Amino acid sequence: MSFEVVVVGGGFTGMAAAAALSQRGARLTVLEAAQSTPPQFRGELIHPKGVRALDVLGLKQALFEGGGVAVHGFAVTPDANQEAVVLPYADTAGPGLGIDHPLMVLTMRREVGKRPGVSVSTGARAVDFVREGERIAGVKRADGTVHRADLVVVADGRQSKLRPLLGLQPEVKLLSHTVAVAVEGALLPWGMNGHVFLGAPGPILAYPYAPRKIRFCIDVPVGLAKGKAAFVELLETKYAPFVPQPLRDALVKALREEPFEAVATHSISTDACAAPGVVLVGDAGGCAHPLTASGMTNALNDVLSLAEVVGEQGPSDAALEEYQRRRYDFIRMRELFTDALYEVFRAHDPGSKSLQAGVFRYWRSSERSRQASMDILSGEDVRTSRFVAEYSRVFGLSALDVLASLKRRAPLKDTTLQMRSLVKTGFGRLEAAMGRTARKVVDRYRLKLHRVPGEQPSA
Repeated sequence: MSFEVVVVGGGFTGMAAAAALSQRGARLTVLEAAQSTPPQFRGELIHPKGVRALDVLGLKQALFEGGGVAVHGFAVTPDANQEAVVLPYADTAGPGLGIDHPLMVLTMRREVGKRPGVSVSTGARAVDFVREGERIAGVKRADGTVHRADLVVVADGRQSKLRPLLGLQPEVKLLSHTVAVAVEGALLPWGMNGHVFLGAPGPILAYPYAPRKIRFCIDVPVGLAKGKAAFVELLETKYAPFVPQPLRDALVKALREEPFEAVATHSISTDACAAPGVVLVGDAGGCAHPLTASGMTNALNDVLSLAEVVGEQGPSDAALEEYQRRRYDFIRMRELFTDALYEVFRAHDPGSKSLQAGVFRYWRSSERSRQASMDILSGEDVRTSRFVAEYSRVFGLSALDVLASLKRRAPLKDTTLQMRSLVKTGFGRLEAAMGRTARKVVDRYRLKLHRVPGEQPSA
C-alpha cells in the first residue's frame, strides 16, 4: 500500500516515525525547523522495549556502533551511605541503550534519510495545516510552500507549535526544573545501570550515555534556585552529598567547570491525539516527568502502533482511531506509574517517606518484587491491575513499618500523624489508579477522532 506522509519534526520521534512508516510503503517528507540538531538537552536513555523497537526499524546496530552503550537496569539508593537496590532488566528483554542525543538524531537522519521514498528537509518550519473540509490534507511551511499528504504526523515535541492549531488543550503541569550535567572519565558505582540517588530535595538520575561518560539529570523543585551561581551552590550543598564518592567529586567538578542546562520539567496529558488526516506522536501527544526514562520508549511504541494500523488499513479514520486507542492503552499506565514514583521518590511529606521506606523493603524482599517493579518501570508490563497489586504490597509494608514504631516507643501522636499521611498519600494513588483504569475503558470503547475547529478552503 502506498500513501503520502508528511512528518513534522526531524528529531528522534520524527525519524523513528519515518522509519516505521517507510517500512509500510509510505512516501515520506520529513520537515525539521532547525538547520542542525538542537543544542538543548533531550532524552538519551531507552529501555529494552524501545531498543527492540529500534531493531525492528533497522536502527539498533547503527546506534550502538555510532557511540551508544548498553544499559542493564537501574540501581536505586536511599542515600550515599547505603547499598543500592539493583533492578536488572530481564535476560529475555535484552539491554537498554544510552546515547548522546545529538549523535543519536544525526545517526537516525543519516540512516533513514537514505531509504527509498524518504526525504528529509532541515530549516523547513511548518506553520499551519492544509484543510479540506473536516480533514487535514497537508501542511504549510513558513516560506509558503505547501506539502499535501494523506497523513500528517506531528512529532515536534512537548512544546508543539501545531498541536494548538488542532484545537487541542492539554493539561500542562510545571513539576520542577531538571539540571543536566555531563561528567567524563568517572564510573558509576553500580555498573552500567541507570542510577537514582535519593535523599536530596529531588531525585538524582545518572546514567551512561557514551563510553566513560555519565549524564546527571537532577530534579530541582521550582523556586529553589535562579541563575547559574545559585544552582551550583544548591547542587553542591543539598544534592552532591547524596551521591557516593568518588562520583560526588566528579559531579562537583563538572558543576564548577563545565556548562550545564536547567530546563523546566512539565507533565503534559492529552485527551486526544488524532483527528482526520493527522496524528500526534511522542511528546507532542503528551509527556511525563523524565525520572522513569520512558519518553523515547513511549514514542517508539507510538510509531510502531501507528505504522501497524496504517499499514493494514491505510490512513483512514478507522485506522487513526485505532492508533489513538492503542496509544492511550499504553500511555495511561505510564503516566500513572511515573506520577506515583516521582511522588514517592521526592518524599517531602511523612506519607511519601513511609512509602519510600516500604518500596525499599519490598525490593529487598525478593527477586520477584524487583522484577515486577522493573517490568512496570521499563514498559514491559502496562497492566493497571499489576500496578495496583504491586503498589498495594508496598502500601502494606509501609503501614506495618509505621505500626512497628509503636513497639519502639515512638509517641502515639507522631505515629498517628504519620499513618494518616500514609493513608492519604497511598490511597490517593490507588484512587488515581482506579480512575485511570476507568479512563482506559472509556478510551478503548468510546474515544473518537478529534474534530478540528475552523475548517477553511484548501490553499
